[in-house]
Amino acid sequence: MNATKLNLISRIFQYLSIAIGVILSVLILISGPAVTDGKEALEKFRESAEMNAAIYFMLFILFAGGAMVIGFFIFQIIQSPKRTILSIIGIVISLVVYMIFYLLGTTDTTDTLALRNPVSDGVVLTTTAGLYTIGVTLFVGFVVIIAGPFMGRLRK
Repeated sequence: MNATKLNLISRIFQYLSIAIGVILSVLILISGPAVTDGKEALEKFRESAEMNAAIYFMLFILFAGGAMVIGFFIFQIIQSPKRTILSIIGIVISLVVYMIFYLLGTTDTTDTLALRNPVSDGVVLTTTAGLYTIGVTLFVGFVVIIAGPFMGRLRK
């Protein structure tokens, strides 16, 4: 399959997904109850066909996105294996950093964070580990950006 056909199929899939998502969102916005309608109306809406269609469409988008990511990596391994393997190594390193922060735990709780709505300790733990991981990766990226030109001069 040549690049133009692949690009055309990708565009059709994009526009079709956008159209279905917009239609389902509009259906939910139009047919959905207001908060003032009471709990009975909200419960009825949660079991409605519009809400089910939106949920199943979202699941389809998530699975299709996952399949596309896996397909992209397979395609890239065939095209340029060295760069793709380095990208995969970067993802694995990020996962390892996240797991380190996750296993270290946190002393934060809903009370110490002064959250309006209480959440479980697991939510606080995963969020804290994710934030620390982002901080570490941003710091490492910043150091690489700053040190990159100097490293290039040292090699010469």
